[in-house]
Amino acid sequence: MLLDDIAPYVTPYYILPSLLALAALPLLRKATRSSPTFAAQTSAAMPDHTVVVLGAGFVGVAMAHHLLKHTPADVASLKVVLVAPNDALYWNVAAPRGFLPADDDKVDSAKGTPGFGDDKLFYPLAPLFAKYNASGAARFEQLVGRATRLDPDAQTVDVAIIGGTSSTTTTVAYDTLLVATGSDIVGGVPFKILSSGGTAETKAALAAYRAAIGAAKHIVVAGGGMTGVELAGELGSAYGKTKAIQLIVSEAAPLAVYGVKDGVQQQALGQLKGLGVTVVAGTRVAGTEVQGQKTVLTLEGKTSDTLATDVYIPAFGITFNTQFVPAKLLDTSATGKGRVRTRKTLQAEGYDNIFVAGDAANLQAPSLKNADDQVQVLSAQLQTYLKALAAKEPAALSEFPAGQGLVVAVSIGPGGGTGQVGSWRLFSFLLWVLKARFLGTNYAGEIAAGTRTPGNSKW
Repeated sequence: MLLDDIAPYVTPYYILPSLLALAALPLLRKATRSSPTFAAQTSAAMPDHTVVVLGAGFVGVAMAHHLLKHTPADVASLKVVLVAPNDALYWNVAAPRGFLPADDDKVDSAKGTPGFGDDKLFYPLAPLFAKYNASGAARFEQLVGRATRLDPDAQTVDVAIIGGTSSTTTTVAYDTLLVATGSDIVGGVPFKILSSGGTAETKAALAAYRAAIGAAKHIVVAGGGMTGVELAGELGSAYGKTKAIQLIVSEAAPLAVYGVKDGVQQQALGQLKGLGVTVVAGTRVAGTEVQGQKTVLTLEGKTSDTLATDVYIPAFGITFNTQFVPAKLLDTSATGKGRVRTRKTLQAEGYDNIFVAGDAANLQAPSLKNADDQVQVLSAQLQTYLKALAAKEPAALSEFPAGQGLVVAVSIGPGGGTGQVGSWRLFSFLLWVLKARFLGTNYAGEIAAGTRTPGNSKW
């Protein structure tokens, strides 16, 4: 299935439901801001409860901040250990524009190059979490590495440190664990953090694509979901009159994979064509071969042929970052294979002290909107859970209302886009207002700093 066939990657930052008054989850939130908070702890307080957060994406970063800011000192003397291959939050909602060459002076200009630089995409985490260790309090620790083995019975996680030797592994013990490791892109395309090398490798991969795209005369993007359509739109907007841009779509039209109305599909097709993008529908890339400076694609389907291009960008296929999780905890079904079996309380099956959210959980289709909805509930769940532990009482946790309402919001270049919420088609101007102009870079720093989430301006 395509990368966005199951709405993965960044089903980019579905603020739309809340802005359109269609998000019901805020009504179910519990008050989690108790007093006194950890900010009132003295530097002499020694942590007596360790929460290990696996993953430094939207879920992991938001929850690490929330736990440290809002867990009352009389509930637990808490330490949070954040484990992830990236030492910076990657705002990959804006990745499609980040593939394009960016201005070196970092100054936005209508006459400048069209892409986003690393300053708009990567937000170093260490400075933003330093406040929690003020006055010598050891409340936060960041391990830059990949989880390689979870032992849920021993309550430990083995971590391979990024930048070390192949044998550089440490074992981290936890009282409570949050699995928020998300998913990876097949083929190592940097729409997400490249887990083998973290932030540095991802930046290097983006730099290579920027250089190749800048020099190319012919570019092919494969994938008819959100990622492929958004990237093709950015390329068309910037280079549609000077370079040949093609989008290969296995379905009958762009965005058809989501089951959106034909009018939405045709609107996407029309906008892409208007930007100079040639859409090849009903066709898939069956194979690739590098021949000199070209990549030769073997096409199958409605168009069966070979196609030589200067730059080929596959925007389909994901794998879930759960290889470290024991098989007994993983879903084996066709729709959820490789994801952690997660109860509606956002806890792993069989283990009350393991919480799961985001792409790694099998509750909903992977998307940023769904992950953000889960975070709003999870923040309350963890406070209830920790309070019950402190009182030595059973935790009365609520169940997550996993709705599956259709929400698709796709930018097609900086000037607008298309989408659908429920049965309502979204007009291009609305996409321009809510998304396409900035792709969330106007508030991504706040998310990294823990002052908001994609759909909640107060965190």
